[in-house]
Amino acid sequence: MTADAADVAPLSRTALKAQRLKPAPDQEPVKRVWSRKRRGYIELFDPRLCVPMPAKRPPSAAQLAALEAGRRKLTHADCAGCSQNLERHMLDRAGLCPACAEAEWEAEQREREGERQAALLELVNQAVPGRTVYMDTETTGLYGGCGDELLELALVDDAGNVLLDSLVKPDRHTEWPEAQAIHGITPADVMNAPSLESLLPRLLAVIEDAGTLVIYNAGFDLAFLPDAVRPVASNKALCAMHAFSLHAGEWDERRQSYRWHKLGVAACAAGHRWEGSAHRARADALATRSVWHWLCAQVKPS
Repeated sequence: MTADAADVAPLSRTALKAQRLKPAPDQEPVKRVWSRKRRGYIELFDPRLCVPMPAKRPPSAAQLAALEAGRRKLTHADCAGCSQNLERHMLDRAGLCPACAEAEWEAEQREREGERQAALLELVNQAVPGRTVYMDTETTGLYGGCGDELLELALVDDAGNVLLDSLVKPDRHTEWPEAQAIHGITPADVMNAPSLESLLPRLLAVIEDAGTLVIYNAGFDLAFLPDAVRPVASNKALCAMHAFSLHAGEWDERRQSYRWHKLGVAACAAGHRWEGSAHRARADALATRSVWHWLCAQVKPS
């Protein structure tokens, strides 16, 4: 072997291919080396004895089209609605193009609107005409099932006549500063008021005689009623706050329901004229009556 031959390093088939060379027919490898990566022997050839590989042919039209289609799949996709092939960034998370996404949103809005109107109509139709009673309470706090107590209770009939309006002396609480700041009922106001137990027969009689009991935020007030009354009241109760939320139709995406509104907002929409101070039981019961009558007129205009 000459010095020139010694200077030429043998190459593997992969290295030869990079130089567009391949072993000549019947060419023997110069040597074989162990590859730990491949866990086998690799043949090495003298590149001077190798022959050139055929020149690369330009890709055919079909190959170019297939290559372009493959590349397009990385950047484009079909709209799940109209099948239009668009750049991926133009599709939303559901795979819809802007036009299809808007059409789907409008369809959902129409469906939701129909469901809202049907739910409101069904709710107000549950009330028994002429035998609907409206109730409101004032309390020492927000948690009827966790120790807070009634301070005031009022019920009025469909004509606005007061059926029951009384302060209530709590059994356990002696002060309620946070609630007092809202409704203004002081410990002195209820010092000589009747107990809830003494009002129970009259309260039960009014509710049993009613066909429907309408309450603004029914779940709150029902929680403060004594066990002897609550089951009867719950079976007849309709929530005016839920009805007004359906009428207002302000959808809350986070809660997946219609936004609730305070009684003052609903009373203002109904054009109610307050009799007495807001956040007192009789005044709020009369306001609830006005809101309910107004909602019925909106749903079932004469």
